[in-house]
Amino acid sequence: MTERRPSETAADVASYGESDRQRLADLERRLRETENALRLSNGKLRMALDIGKVGSWERDLRTGEVTGTATFKATLGLPLDASLNYEEFQKLIHPGDMDRIDQAIVFALKTKTDFNVEHRVIRPDGGIGRVLVRGGAIFEGEEPVRLMGIIQDVTAREQAKEDMHSAQRRQEFLLNLNDQLRSLEDPDAIMEATAKSLGRFLKVDCAGYGEVDEERGVILVEREWSKGAIGNEGRAYRLYDFLPTMMAELKLGRPIFVEDIRTDPRADNPEVQTAYSTINARAALAVPLLKNQKLTAVLYMHTSQPRAWFGDELSLVEDVAERTWTAVEKARAERDLRETDARFRLIAESLPALVWILNPKTELLYTNERWVTYSGLPREDALGHSWTRAIHPDDMARMSEELVPVVTLHTPYTTEARYRSHEGHYRWHLIQGAPIHSATGEFKGWVGTSVDIHDLKVTEEALRKSEEQLRIALQAARMGDWSWDIGTDMFALSDRAAEIFGLTRGSIKKDELARQIHPTDLPRMIESKMDAIQNQQQFSTELRVRRLNDNAQIWVAAQGQVIYNQDGTPSGMTGVVQDITDRKQAEERQQLLIRELHHRVKNTLATVQAIVGSTARTASSIDEFYQGFVGRIVSLARTHNLLTEDLWQKAALEDLIQTELGPYEDEARNRIIVEGPHVELPSEAAVPIGMAIHELTTNAAKHGALSTFGGQVEVRWRVEPGEERPILHFAWTEHGGPRVSTPTRQGFGSRLLRRVLATQLQAEVQMEFPEEGLHFTMTMVIPGEPPIFNPDRPEN
Repeated sequence: MTERRPSETAADVASYGESDRQRLADLERRLRETENALRLSNGKLRMALDIGKVGSWERDLRTGEVTGTATFKATLGLPLDASLNYEEFQKLIHPGDMDRIDQAIVFALKTKTDFNVEHRVIRPDGGIGRVLVRGGAIFEGEEPVRLMGIIQDVTAREQAKEDMHSAQRRQEFLLNLNDQLRSLEDPDAIMEATAKSLGRFLKVDCAGYGEVDEERGVILVEREWSKGAIGNEGRAYRLYDFLPTMMAELKLGRPIFVEDIRTDPRADNPEVQTAYSTINARAALAVPLLKNQKLTAVLYMHTSQPRAWFGDELSLVEDVAERTWTAVEKARAERDLRETDARFRLIAESLPALVWILNPKTELLYTNERWVTYSGLPREDALGHSWTRAIHPDDMARMSEELVPVVTLHTPYTTEARYRSHEGHYRWHLIQGAPIHSATGEFKGWVGTSVDIHDLKVTEEALRKSEEQLRIALQAARMGDWSWDIGTDMFALSDRAAEIFGLTRGSIKKDELARQIHPTDLPRMIESKMDAIQNQQQFSTELRVRRLNDNAQIWVAAQGQVIYNQDGTPSGMTGVVQDITDRKQAEERQQLLIRELHHRVKNTLATVQAIVGSTARTASSIDEFYQGFVGRIVSLARTHNLLTEDLWQKAALEDLIQTELGPYEDEARNRIIVEGPHVELPSEAAVPIGMAIHELTTNAAKHGALSTFGGQVEVRWRVEPGEERPILHFAWTEHGGPRVSTPTRQGFGSRLLRRVLATQLQAEVQMEFPEEGLHFTMTMVIPGEPPIFNPDRPEN
């Protein structure tokens, strides 16, 4: 700044001339303007320096004193009132930059030019900053006396550049890692590549990616990278060995880092120091990966020298851990999918069935080679809707209706349909399909099989016809079928078999069934069954059974066949059962009739013998003997005919009367009157009564009411209850015939009427001979029927 001269005195001023005064006034005015401009310029300079955070400084080369503005001192981390010399200033400069600064100043002094240097400073608090220094020298003659210039703090700018560069390097690393992982399919190779790339990028000695086994507290590492060397052998690290709280911290999702294990207060345990020493580690970093709140994997690394772990490095490792696990899960899923697909195709091609996959539009997406062969279509044409064109039209019409809810509701489907082969033949197939859904629940279609069951259908149809024929045969024979399982000791009965035994259910225990069998027949039935099992022959027996529902005793016939296991041991029996009670009753009646016939023949021969003798004694001529004998034999034959119509069991009294009197009936004259209730006479009563009616009819025709015109015969009877059996009252009355008188001698008829009826039937017989006609009466107890069938009687 220009110095002012000493002020002039008033005398001196007065001595000047007017022009001089004017010139002086101009100079003062110009001086004030220059000072104002300088103040304004200094203000603008200070403002510019403040806004740009630029400080100004001066260094006296003679004294070494360094002065500067407040910004200058703040940039160096000095207080405002601090004084500074050059030696103290040099201590603030980073040692690594001192030579470069000195060279720049020396060159500027030598060439009398400005210098421009960017260097690091070490502030008193230990912080490191970067500054930009610009300046130049003030010379007095050829000697530099002062350096002056400006200083600007560029720490933030350089940090931003460094951060940007670091971010770019990180981004490039992640992109390269993604490209590398994308080309790998093996999960272990992915973890290996991750450890290798990240270890080299962060310049560590060892890196690894492992899965956590929480129960054992270990991390399982398939491969571990160590300074470019790949450890191919898997290993396991016990996490509790490295830090006591390591496992708990990792499970909470917190990363673990150690900058120097020898000074870390968490590692004062000698065992922890030994664990780190074993792997030659001074510094370590472990980043956990949690999935669904569960510790899944750990990405770790360590160095043999102490190391500070910065925040951006930690975030990078966390990012890489997440990306790697995603890639590992994807690779595992794809590997599992490939293996599943390979197994599916192997199974699909091995199955003796058509295997297929349909999309939601019921279009074939996949089919095995068997469908291509069966349909005869080229593989490119065997997909889509080719299956619908191969199904029989009748079956397709039915399936079109059945598939509506299946397609709408995405449900399983089972049906049977006929497929047309490439030869043009239709064969039955069992179609079974199940819906497919993705992991997110999205419906994908159906997977299923079509199994050829044509031969089975043909066999089933033949079996159905056979069973129907068997059912008809069993129904016609009124048979039921049964089976016995030795293991469960249960008899399974058909409806008819259960009905025969009087059961309401279709199964019964063997012991329960045995209690229904007649005690006399049970040993024989057991013996027959054991013979069938031991001799491998059919089982056949007839026995009496007590029905459960009505306690009736019936006869049944049972036949069966033993069933054997593959090892030859019997597993049970199967067979049929038939109610033969009617047959047994018929056989019993037949035996009874045979015995009765023997008895009747004897009686008949005795009767014939008696007829011969009596007729011969009463006949006066051969012709009379013949007529009497033949008539009596014919009457006896007619009575026998009536009895044989009911298997020699009984005959109606009215039928016996009509048989004899029928030929004499004259409705116009009413010669015959027959009146009485229906009475069934057993055979032992029907024969003598029939012969008695014959004798009465013969006598009436020859000598009585039927021998003349206008004669009449009245036959009336009634039945009254008796003490044990009903009592028959029988009356024969004749009118209008020749005058009757008591006979002088007793013929065959009289003896038959009096003796036979009284002797055989214990009947009370009376014969009266008034003039108007014969009057015959008989009173007798009607004999009871013999038992036709007695199931309690032992079998003959």
